Amino acid sequence: MGTKLTNAPVYYTVAQVQFNPILNLDSFLPAIQAKMREVHFPDFRQEVFQRIVLPFGGSDASQAPAPAIAPQSRYTFGKINGKTNFMLDTTAISLQTTEYDTFETFSEMLLLGLGILHHALRLDFVERIGLRYLDAVQPLRDGESLNDFLVPEVLGLSHKIEGQLQQSASETISITPAGQLVSRVIIRHGRVGLPMELVPLAPTIAARFTQKEGLHAIIDTDASFSHRELFDLKNVGQCLEALHTEITKSFKATVTPHAEAAWA
Repeated sequence: MGTKLTNAPVYYTVAQVQFNPILNLDSFLPAIQAKMREVHFPDFRQEVFQRIVLPFGGSDASQAPAPAIAPQSRYTFGKINGKTNFMLDTTAISLQTTEYDTFETFSEMLLLGLGILHHALRLDFVERIGLRYLDAVQPLRDGESLNDFLVPEVLGLSHKIEGQLQQSASETISITPAGQLVSRVIIRHGRVGLPMELVPLAPTIAARFTQKEGLHAIIDTDASFSHRELFDLKNVGQCLEALHTEITKSFKATVTPHAEAAWA
C-alpha cells in the first residue's frame, strides 16, 4: 500500500483510458450519470467544443475539400468539492484530481468509473492508457534552494546564470517495459501553475502550492501504453500499476534524498 507523504509535492494527477468509439454515447448518459451519483460524483456538466475534422480526398490538392468544424460533447462527473472529476467523451474517460491521496486510492477510483462505463456500454477494446503527475518543488525553509531538492542533471544552467531566471527546461523520453515515459522538469519564477493544455479543464490547485511566489520547479511525468487489446478491467489496472512504477522510478531519479526527507 502506498504511503502518503506529509508534505507531498503532487498537486495534479490525471489518468486516461481510450476505448472504441461510442457514437451514440448520449443515449447511455442517464444510466451512467445515475451510477456516478451513487459513487459520490453528482456534479454533472456537459460542454460542447469544436473539433477540426481533416478530410481525406483525392490526390489533386486544388480540389481537396476544406477541413470541417464539427461540434463534440464532453461530459464531466465531479465530486461536490470540485477537486476531483471524471471527464467522458465518445472515445475516452479521464480521472483528474488536485487532492491526490495514494496511487491505490486513485487507481481504484478510476477503475470504478471505468467499470460503470463498461457496464453501460460493453466496451470492446482499449487503445491507450495514460498516467500523468505534476509535482511542485518549492524550497520549504530559509536557506534552501532548488539545488537541495533536484539532482544536477535537471537543473541546467538555472543556478549559474546571473539575473532573474525566466525558464529552464529538461526533458527525457524513454521506452520502458510498461510503455513510453516522458519526464520533464520546468524551472521558473512566479507561482505554481498548470501547462496551458490543462488550464481550461483542471480542478483548482490547492492554495498551499499557489500562495507562494518565487523560484520553483515543476516535475511533469507522463507515462502511457498504446496498444489495441480486448477490454479487460483487471488488465487495465495492471497496466496502470506498471506505468506508476515507471513514474516512481523517474521521480526518485529526479529528486534528492534531502527532498524526500523534507516531504516525508
